[in-house]
Amino acid sequence: MQHSTVKGIYINVHVDVVILSMGHRWASKGDKRTVAIGYQPSESTLTYLKDVRDALRMALAYAYVMAKEDGNRVPSPIALRRKFREWFHPRYSYARHHINPLCRNAVALLRSYKRKHRKLEIPEVKRLAVRIDAELFKIEQNDDGRVYVRITLQPFRYEHIEFTPKHKRWVDYVKGRASELLITDRRIFMTFVIGDGDKPLGSKLIASDLNFSTIDSTTAIKKDGTAKLWRVETEPISKIARIQNDFSRRRRRLQLHIKNPEKRSRKLKETRGRQRNRIRDVLQKLSTEEVRKNHDASFIFERLTGIRENGDAKNCKKLRTYMNRWPYHMYQSMVEYKSPFRTLYVSPGGTSSRCPVCGGRLKHPTWAVSRCNRCGVDYDRNRLASLAILLRSLRLCGQPFAVSADASWQLLRNEYLHTPAAPDSGEQAGPKKQPKPRTKTCIQKYMFEETVTPTISVQGYANKSLKETQTNTSKPNKVSPKSSQAIISSFCFSIHYGFK
Repeated sequence: MQHSTVKGIYINVHVDVVILSMGHRWASKGDKRTVAIGYQPSESTLTYLKDVRDALRMALAYAYVMAKEDGNRVPSPIALRRKFREWFHPRYSYARHHINPLCRNAVALLRSYKRKHRKLEIPEVKRLAVRIDAELFKIEQNDDGRVYVRITLQPFRYEHIEFTPKHKRWVDYVKGRASELLITDRRIFMTFVIGDGDKPLGSKLIASDLNFSTIDSTTAIKKDGTAKLWRVETEPISKIARIQNDFSRRRRRLQLHIKNPEKRSRKLKETRGRQRNRIRDVLQKLSTEEVRKNHDASFIFERLTGIRENGDAKNCKKLRTYMNRWPYHMYQSMVEYKSPFRTLYVSPGGTSSRCPVCGGRLKHPTWAVSRCNRCGVDYDRNRLASLAILLRSLRLCGQPFAVSADASWQLLRNEYLHTPAAPDSGEQAGPKKQPKPRTKTCIQKYMFEETVTPTISVQGYANKSLKETQTNTSKPNKVSPKSSQAIISSFCFSIHYGFK
């Protein structure tokens, strides 16, 4: 299978995840594209960043007190602003709109900390970063190609940040609407909204069930107001799990062998970055190939928000490990922004417990098998789940689909049945060839041979040891503990390995 690489948009959401994770209360229509640009901050810019950081710490304290007074319920940004503006406006002479992103960031930080740590505390804010709404900045461009970002600090007092855009899609992005601006002490992040967000539905619907090692998809074609099943396929993604396991072993070795804590933390950080880049590269190639191969299709996924907090994962460490490093959202977001058609999300509840063909209850004798007693067959669990996701999306679009009564289901029914793993194609029919005996080392020959003739018998060795002990000690009736231990060890050794 050939893969083509498409360079994605330059965005680093992990640089200041504290700020980038805050969303506006009203979602913007259209696709968002973020461009990161490096710059050298001035003294006034650094002063502004430090003032905002101090104000954010105080806003967190106000939100914490309000939450404690209300039974650990985090207040809304509007309720926090009513209390916090009494402290903010007398101390800072910035424009009134600067308090809005501060309150949103404080509430989002407190909620995130409470959800992650299961307790309500004030998180620590160290980074110099501020998010600015669209009302407080403007992008200006000169004829020579230089771009200025004008930030309103006070009425008729502005701060200008100058840079030269080098992003290859800058000309296309700047035509959109500037949504928000994030400023740090090293870079600025500008987000643009492109299009109106009303993507049409494609002529094909591809429902995908994302798993740890495969992506199982069912495709339906819409024609004359009706939908017909077209094909079902499985895409292996075991390469991602192999990359994760390899880097997990590397990190374990680094933790064991590097004693210097600073060097160990630096090496672990580099390893995590390499793993993230390799997984992102694999998903970029896979999503690009899927979108190019199905350029006229709408993709359908399960809305898996909160799946990592599932009760099953809490009781199993191995399952919890796989769930925490499962990059399902990264693949979904890549397909969504690359596809020219709308991407749909459906509820994942019951996709593997109810039969989409007859509606009966499914049983799972093994993990890969979905047994329906009403249908009387064993289905492939992942492929049947992709069919259930497709049916939910058709009902969502107002086109209910009866599987058992459709002719296309009869043609593809055998593709959904569970088939046991077949032997490798290279194996020939007939009796199994006996494997060649492995060459044993000296220790293996000595330990695992059934009959080994030692140079001296066990009884003779015991008598010899007793005789030497009696002649070397002043008390002949006593045996030294060292000699008795040697006798017992040799006797147990002879019994265990069959010496004669």
